[in-house]
Amino acid sequence: MKNIFREPAEPFTFFSYSDFLILIIINLILYLLLKKQLLKLTRINKIMIGIFFLIIVPLLSTQIELYNVHYKFEIVDSFNLLYVIFKFPFWWLIGIINIYLIKIIVKKYI
Repeated sequence: MKNIFREPAEPFTFFSYSDFLILIIINLILYLLLKKQLLKLTRINKIMIGIFFLIIVPLLSTQIELYNVHYKFEIVDSFNLLYVIFKFPFWWLIGIINIYLIKIIVKKYI
């Protein structure tokens, strides 16, 4: 049986199944925290969410991707992994969109 979370991403898609799982889990947790009003948007929390999306999540995503590539292929060239660098701007864009959506949800519903 094939494990879809061990498959590396295609170089032109940048995202693998594990990235989508990370994104779904993060958004679900943020939504539940906002719905239960456990997350107050103070300056410290905004900075922590920003650091989370700007540094921690892209590093985690690239580490998973590098592990998956080395797991699947015997010979790995650094040129073949060049697309991993572009995961950072994608996650930054997703983080900016999430912060914007959090602001909208907080203003509208809470």
